[in-house]
Amino acid sequence: MLRIRKSAALLSALALPLLIAGCASAESATTPATENGADWIRVAAGQATPSPVTKYGKATPTPELTLPTPPATTPPAPNPNPSCTPAPRGAGVINGLGVVPGGTSAVVSWYHPGGADIVDYRVTAATQDLQVGEQDEVGWTTVTPAACGEVSATVTGLTPGTPYVFSVDVVRKHTGTLEGTYTRTIARSDVVSTTA
Repeated sequence: MLRIRKSAALLSALALPLLIAGCASAESATTPATENGADWIRVAAGQATPSPVTKYGKATPTPELTLPTPPATTPPAPNPNPSCTPAPRGAGVINGLGVVPGGTSAVVSWYHPGGADIVDYRVTAATQDLQVGEQDEVGWTTVTPAACGEVSATVTGLTPGTPYVFSVDVVRKHTGTLEGTYTRTIARSDVVSTTA
């Protein structure tokens, strides 16, 4: 037993310096040799860069873009015929329609002031008896007036005993540089029920 301990101690004494020498040689193999700091980069001490400072100068006006403006045009007023009388219910007044209901139709009347820019009128009815699902559609009745004064149209396809609101749209020509037509509602009735 004594011999094993001495051999182990001898082995430790020999192996430890070799192991240390091996580590040192391994380190020297991976680290490049430097001579008087030749492989080192020297950096001179400096100062922090100051933050940029925003300088505000005197404001200068931005040149304005000037677009050519078209000549001013005013929408043409209706050209009533001198023989036209004032509207009995008022021209262009909401709830200014006269309605005489029947069972499946109604006669709707309103005042036409005249004017060359009026193309025609379109009359419709909207049911006030709303139901689940698709609603009945009445459609439009078109009237082209001949002269100023009272105009009437018969709206058909109505359901007996049903409340409706009737409305009239005017179709006018654009004037000036614009082409085509435009439409707007000019009169509407109160709720009117067809007869049963």
